Amino acid sequence: MAKYFEELVKLDGVIGGLLVGKDGLVVQSLMIEEEDAEILGAMAASTFDTVARTTERLGIGKLNDAIVGAAEGSLQMREAGDLVLVVICQPPYNVGEVRLAMAKAARRARDDFQE
Repeated sequence: MAKYFEELVKLDGVIGGLLVGKDGLVVQSLMIEEEDAEILGAMAASTFDTVARTTERLGIGKLNDAIVGAAEGSLQMREAGDLVLVVICQPPYNVGEVRLAMAKAARRARDDFQE
């Protein structure tokens, strides 16, 4: 199992995830078909970049994370250095638990991939 997702997949409602470069290239994925991972990776990188530039422009600082809510779940994204950690959730899930586990996983990924 991908080490960045070890704690995350133990949580209720976490059904998949990926680690993607800010250029949209998938570094690692878990429980997602390859084609879906590539599509999600490109979307997540683009969305994260757009929101990050907007928060900077508005003067509210560097973007740490973002949640995209959907009718039957959510995509949660967290900055991890030059990468973005993305987790797919479906109810029932605890947003706080997912966010804490994502923070740990993002730190680990950032440290592992730092140049």
